[in-house]
Amino acid sequence: MQAFKNKVAVITGGASGVGKAIAQRLGREGVKLVIADVERQALDRAVAELQAQGCEAVGQVTDVSRFESVEKLAQVSFEGFGAVHFLFNNAGVGPAEAPNLWDAALTEWAWGFNVNIWGVIHGLKAFMPRLVEQNIEAHVINTTSGNGGLTCMPGTPIYTTTKAAVSAITEVLHFQLRAANSPIHVSALFPGPNIVATGIYSSERNRPEQFRTGPEPEKAVRSLDDMKTYMAALGRELQITQPEEVAEYVYQDLLANRYWMLPMTDAQEARVRQRMNSILNRTDPLPPF
Repeated sequence: MQAFKNKVAVITGGASGVGKAIAQRLGREGVKLVIADVERQALDRAVAELQAQGCEAVGQVTDVSRFESVEKLAQVSFEGFGAVHFLFNNAGVGPAEAPNLWDAALTEWAWGFNVNIWGVIHGLKAFMPRLVEQNIEAHVINTTSGNGGLTCMPGTPIYTTTKAAVSAITEVLHFQLRAANSPIHVSALFPGPNIVATGIYSSERNRPEQFRTGPEPEKAVRSLDDMKTYMAALGRELQITQPEEVAEYVYQDLLANRYWMLPMTDAQEARVRQRMNSILNRTDPLPPF
């Protein structure tokens, strides 16, 4: 898509992190913004900041784990602006992981699945019929992760599983739309290439009551600083990517209608090759690190 001015973008998880940075970047190109987030105060602040920067932006409190909430977002978006050109299924959480996946609380699995997987499904179910019906060039971008989407990190089985599912959903959507000669493009967004400075480590602040069954679960990593400490204990320096860097390559990849929004380091490419070789050679998989 070459022309951005006056196009409309809907961004879930848009009040902070990668979602907010994408909103700011597209806003500078004249894109009209519908920012969706479950956290009302953060949402109000983000919309106010965008408006102060001269962007046309509205906010809609949205819990992507509930279809009726995402359906309301679609109604507000299409009724308010008449069309949608960019849909970013971006909202996500980082549940509390356990050393062994079988020890993780079922509520952690349920929370991760309901936001990270069902959030994308709900977004597609609510928006795709309308996008197909409007029959104009549009773009659907699902946020996945190299953790699950490309390789499997043994320390985060819940998150890894959810992002593997998002990658599969996104690729199937791409195939189906291409087979239909649809004007709707699809992209899989892999924020990176390094750990992105977002608030996903403190996702607990937005956990709905139905996914709480007792005291707040213990987590070794509750912030980016905790992650730095954890990596230092493993003898590794944490490399960080800022959300604004992600937003810039997202913009460039939208211009090119690129499916893989995927910057990679040499080490990451080596891990992917290692995994692919394991599949092709039918050898036991090796740990990514």
